[in-house]
Amino acid sequence: MQKLLPLFGMSLVLATVTITTGCSTYFRDRASDYRTAKEGAPLKLPEGQETRAIKPLYPIPPGPEASIDLSKKFEAPKPKPLAVLPEATPAPTTAPTPLQKPVLTQDGNGYPVVSIEGDFNAIWDRLDESLRAGAVKVDDRDQRVGLYYLTLPDEAGKKSPYQLRVSRGQTAYALTLQKDDDTLAPQATTKTLFESIVSNWPKDSGDMNGKARPAVHR
Repeated sequence: MQKLLPLFGMSLVLATVTITTGCSTYFRDRASDYRTAKEGAPLKLPEGQETRAIKPLYPIPPGPEASIDLSKKFEAPKPKPLAVLPEATPAPTTAPTPLQKPVLTQDGNGYPVVSIEGDFNAIWDRLDESLRAGAVKVDDRDQRVGLYYLTLPDEAGKKSPYQLRVSRGQTAYALTLQKDDDTLAPQATTKTLFESIVSNWPKDSGDMNGKARPAVHR
């Protein structure tokens, strides 16, 4: 019995080697078979069989035949060197429009209008100085929308809230005084305020193109 066990073990090893070798021979790698494949003859149907014409679904377009030596190892082409572009010339910076003294005019209806040429930030800052110099009560201001919220007396001395708007025109900024978003202030009140702004406008207060003070937002 003890002599039969070694013989049984050797037989099992030989059987395993034979099966493994046979499997590797049977399942051959066919990944490169297409390189040596040849075009077969077109399919022929029996006589009397009616069918539509058979056309290739993915036809290969005609082109020059490339001779490839499959025995050589493929080498990927080297990438082209990067082209060094010339240094871009920086665009010239345009200087802000010099700030001009405000001009009091009238529109087609005889309504007072103040026109100011220059940078918006500088105009916003000088307008604040002019209002304070004229003792005009500034309740609030919002630089994002170009609005000053004021309290002004009318002809009877009654104080009411107003909106002083700084609007962008074609060539300059314009000041308009309104009771609310849809109603203009009385002409007399507007004229008095605009005359005060023009007369109290700072003549020389440092850099006329400087940035405005931080805006107070509603």
